[in-house]
Amino acid sequence: MTQISQSNLEIFSKLSGDFNPIHLNEEFGKNSYFGGQIVYGIYQVFLLLEHFLKNKKIKKVIKIQNLKASFINPLFKNSKFKIKKISDKNFIKYEIISEDKILTKIEFKFLNDESQISYENLSFSKYDAILNPSQKGENLKEKLAYDLKIFKKIFPLCSLYLHTQNIVVLLASTRIVGMKIPGLHSIYSNLNLDFSKANEEQTLSYNYEKHHSIDCFLINILSPCKGSIKAFIRPKLVENLNFEQLSLKYQDILKNQNFKDQKALIIGASKGLGNTCTKILALGGAKILATYHSKKIQENIPNCNFIKYDTLKPSKISIEKIKKFNPTHIYYFATPKISVQNNHLNRDILIQFLDYYIFGLDQILNFTQPCSITSSSSSSFVEDLPLDMKEYSIAKAAMEIYMQYLKKQKNIEINMPRFPRAKTNQTLSLIPQDLKETDELITSMLLKKDIK
Repeated sequence: MTQISQSNLEIFSKLSGDFNPIHLNEEFGKNSYFGGQIVYGIYQVFLLLEHFLKNKKIKKVIKIQNLKASFINPLFKNSKFKIKKISDKNFIKYEIISEDKILTKIEFKFLNDESQISYENLSFSKYDAILNPSQKGENLKEKLAYDLKIFKKIFPLCSLYLHTQNIVVLLASTRIVGMKIPGLHSIYSNLNLDFSKANEEQTLSYNYEKHHSIDCFLINILSPCKGSIKAFIRPKLVENLNFEQLSLKYQDILKNQNFKDQKALIIGASKGLGNTCTKILALGGAKILATYHSKKIQENIPNCNFIKYDTLKPSKISIEKIKKFNPTHIYYFATPKISVQNNHLNRDILIQFLDYYIFGLDQILNFTQPCSITSSSSSSFVEDLPLDMKEYSIAKAAMEIYMQYLKKQKNIEINMPRFPRAKTNQTLSLIPQDLKETDELITSMLLKKDIK
């Protein structure tokens, strides 16, 4: 197992000219679609080529003739991963795998070729980001250059045995995607390069077109090699309506003070449904104790105090604060990060979901005696059973059964509606979706109206 450090990412930025903050800034990464700082896709390609060259018995310069790479899931900075070789008669194939999840795939063919091409020795200290610099179909050029000394620091074998044209084209590709098209909000999805009839041009010539219905760009490489790159635009993070906006939208709740008799404990109030629920309850007059895990809530919400709370390992201080608050109602929105998995049932992920959805709540009930518990499930997962979300669907279904036991055993009022997919950062997708606003779902739930 290995991992990529911050220092290596910073070296690569100077080498490639790709200074996209998703790769370099931890705080930016945490607040992005991915939820973390990610390793450059092209860095991973060089890493796999380095691995191949390390295990190649005869050390000669190779020139890649055809190369395909797919970036399926993000590789996060400092995450442990392994490299796996795939058997294939026609291509050299490798995968990067972390926690049983395939992150990156490459396949390539090569020839021994000692006839190197000289390129300008150049490193980057700054590269201006330009979003969509030209009209569709217009041909653009990107300089082909690199600093061998910097390259050698992180990829010593590639610097000795990989053809210079392969190196400069791959470096230029990450610069184009990360800084120009689509730019600072890019997701490098895949590339397909053919060097078999490449010329010796010192610039990379390309054009691009945007997909007609989704935020995706197809970049066509014209020279010195042929090929294509697919790059998506990262979805913008969802921002819930603030308290003032909700008070204007739901004036009846503000007027009627529907929740004035509640002492509401809200677990998972920093974002998504829990955050909106906190503000709607406050709007209706509830006294609130709201929890967050890592990101403190900055917004000022009336009658609401915030505490840090770890659902799986609550501190004695947080437990004592909840005991003292003595909630009449619990609103439970704790969840780990939800991501698409492969078709095989993953035991560790399932257990993590169960720990959050069942044992985390059960632990709170050891030191509280609420009259009501409210949470939410998702009809699109529990009823439709998507194959790549088995762990989440099974855990939510188990939570529904657990809630029924609480109702039967402790005589607690249970409210666990099955929501359609809500517009939260957990449900962001590259594909357009029909998502419901969180405030409309939450008000329907709290007022016990039919959810449309």
